[in-house]
Amino acid sequence: MSAETSVYSALSGYAGLTAIVSTRIYPDVLPDTTVYPAVVFARERTEPLISISNNYFGSDVALKVACWADTRTQADAASTQAQAALLAAGIVPTGKNAGYDPDTDLFASIIDIDIFEQP
Repeated sequence: MSAETSVYSALSGYAGLTAIVSTRIYPDVLPDTTVYPAVVFARERTEPLISISNNYFGSDVALKVACWADTRTQADAASTQAQAALLAAGIVPTGKNAGYDPDTDLFASIIDIDIFEQP
């Protein structure tokens, strides 16, 4: 199972998060017609784990889960539920940051995660 599939399953299956964002959980990029709050997740890095004898064991994958909303309060509320969803699925966040896009006047709360992706 890909890292993205694991993250999407965790997020979309968590009632606390879907109560806030409904089905607005997207891979890679938010559609132009997005209603907020919404969640987008994207792969940031992939590091293959290869033994000295050239055996592939899988990859360490870093992803960002960004909760975007019209206000900081809404973004943080979605992020709190997204983090709970990830933890419930055994995916431990490694960091959290805030964001703001002046072009759209939207706020973000961004969760960093590392997940092991099996071959």
